[in-house]
Amino acid sequence: MADKASPHYAAEEGKEARVCHRAEVGPPGEPPGASPAPPGLAGIFLAFLKLGCTSFGGGTAGWLYRDIVLRRGWIENQAFLSMLAVGQALPGANGIKATVQIGQHLRGAAGAAVALLGLLSGPFVIILAVGAVYRGLGTHPLVQAVLDGMAAAAIGLTFDTGLRSAFHGARKPAAIAVTAATVLCVGVLHWPMFPVILGLVPLSIGAALLERPPQPDA
Repeated sequence: MADKASPHYAAEEGKEARVCHRAEVGPPGEPPGASPAPPGLAGIFLAFLKLGCTSFGGGTAGWLYRDIVLRRGWIENQAFLSMLAVGQALPGANGIKATVQIGQHLRGAAGAAVALLGLLSGPFVIILAVGAVYRGLGTHPLVQAVLDGMAAAAIGLTFDTGLRSAFHGARKPAAIAVTAATVLCVGVLHWPMFPVILGLVPLSIGAALLERPPQPDA
């Protein structure tokens, strides 16, 4: 063990200090604490092309969350949940709406177009090939078992995304109450979703405004 008073120990200590400083500050020219640069259009296209080709069984929003938020870290958790909330209030498939919003968030209109193209182009080619095969093998028991297993996995992934969304986005009493009311009305009572949204969204917005902490005076 080197003597702390020796020149060798001082040199090693200085080297470690410089390494730690570079790790905290980041690469040269990048300010401390700066968020990573958004991916390029090619990276966005390839990422969504992979998602489109591997997100079996539906539940695209769940696949997007796991890949874009958890694995790649391209957007923050709260930003994704906000996009998902906006998409839920609009017509159309949630996965498509989330894809467009993520692409727009990363690279503007070009990013939205590239993300949507990547997500849909792979499945478009695959479904044409699978459709031709399914016409002859669709009634085979093995094919039916594979499809049932894929559907079960998609349901589990969607359920996982819903639980994560509720945990991160509904921590206050009013938000928990609105979440429970939505599950009750749509999932248990089977009421139409659109009237439920029209009734609960104003209540949720009003509760969120009331629960906001007071802004300090300028």
